[in-house]
Amino acid sequence: MFTKTCADLLPQEARLPGIITFCKDLDHAIGHPGVSVGLITEFCGPPGSGKTQMCLQLCVNANLPKELGGLGGKSLYLDTNFGFSPDRLREIATACVQHCQRIVRTSRPQLAEVTSKFTAESVMESVLYNHVHVCNDLNKSIDTLERLLKLGEKIRLVVIDSYSFLIRCNIENTLERIRIDHTVLNRLQILAQQFKFAIVLTNDVTTKLNGTDPSTIAPALGDSHGHRINQRIVLGQTGSEPGMFVASVEKGFHRPRMAVKFQISSAGVRGVRKK
Repeated sequence: MFTKTCADLLPQEARLPGIITFCKDLDHAIGHPGVSVGLITEFCGPPGSGKTQMCLQLCVNANLPKELGGLGGKSLYLDTNFGFSPDRLREIATACVQHCQRIVRTSRPQLAEVTSKFTAESVMESVLYNHVHVCNDLNKSIDTLERLLKLGEKIRLVVIDSYSFLIRCNIENTLERIRIDHTVLNRLQILAQQFKFAIVLTNDVTTKLNGTDPSTIAPALGDSHGHRINQRIVLGQTGSEPGMFVASVEKGFHRPRMAVKFQISSAGVRGVRKK
């Protein structure tokens, strides 16, 4: 007991890998080379704010070869609201592969052999999918995840899209909802710490009543859930240009609050070029 100091932990934290988002400003705002393994990162926002697109991009990037900044691993995508599109995943994967091929061809030819097996087909095969309709399905999925990890599967990302839709639609009692929420997230994070994968949730927004004060728009699942997650990034459209979005880091593990712009195109999530 008490054999480690903060000085011991600091280099360990610095060595933790992350999954890049393809938006450097967002990676910097998160304060790590992308979405950190071992942590629970939540993307929150209204419909059309880019939550699912971000999840798909992260699934592709988790499979990137390590030599190109990826983790070279698989992803598990748990879909609760039939929002997953394999065709869109393939489109983002194809764009990513083409982007990597250009990098290798123009500046890093020594990686040609290493990256030759990184294809759109290999990305599609690296994303494991399951539709979860009720909380019991989620628990069974976590059971299967644990078995796969213990068998040596290199799963580096677990996505639950939309986590709030599953919890809110299946559990009416507030105290029971909090209990199940914390039980699920505790179990997932213990596995994530042990096997070094990232957890990404998507959360919706809801109207929050403030007594006699005007109501406000807030993340669903309440304050208790907000305390349990490690990072919360609120997404939204800018309203000025099509395809332009804003990511606001409302709760960060490494950095204070900040907001950055990003864009979503047919190629997926990308940073905004500085003029």
